[in-house]
Amino acid sequence: MTVRDARPEDFPELYALDQACFVTGISWSRAELGYFLRYPGNICLVAEDEPGRIAGFAIAGTRRRSGIPQGRLITIDVNPEMRRRRIGHTLLTALEDRVRAVDATTMLLEVAIDNSAAIQFYAQHGFHRIDALVMEKAL
Repeated sequence: MTVRDARPEDFPELYALDQACFVTGISWSRAELGYFLRYPGNICLVAEDEPGRIAGFAIAGTRRRSGIPQGRLITIDVNPEMRRRRIGHTLLTALEDRVRAVDATTMLLEVAIDNSAAIQFYAQHGFHRIDALVMEKAL
C-alpha cells in the first residue's frame, strides 16, 4: 500500500469512488469535491494498492479555533470492494501526521448519527463524540 498526495488527474476516479461510497445526498457533487481538493491548505491523500490503482482517498483541512490550529477531517473514501484491509486506517494515520505537522492539537469530523460502522471506526481511532454529529481526537 502506497500513500501519496492526490494529483489533478486523479479527480475523475476520486469522484467516482466518492459516488460509490456514499448515497446521493451524502456523496459530494463534482463542484463540492473539486472545491475541497483545491481549497488552500487542504490535504488530499490517495492510497494505491498497486501503482495507478486507487484503493481510497481522504481529505482534511486545517483552521484556527481560538488561535489554535485544528484539523478537520472532510472525508475518507475506501473502495467498497477493498474494505477491511486497513486502508482507512492507513489514510487516517497519514492525515493525522500531516495535520499534526502544522501544530494542530485536535481533529474534528462530522459523521451521520446512523452510520454506526463509521462511528465505531473513528472511536477505535481515538475520536469521541462531542455532540450529536461531531467527533474529536487530541493529536
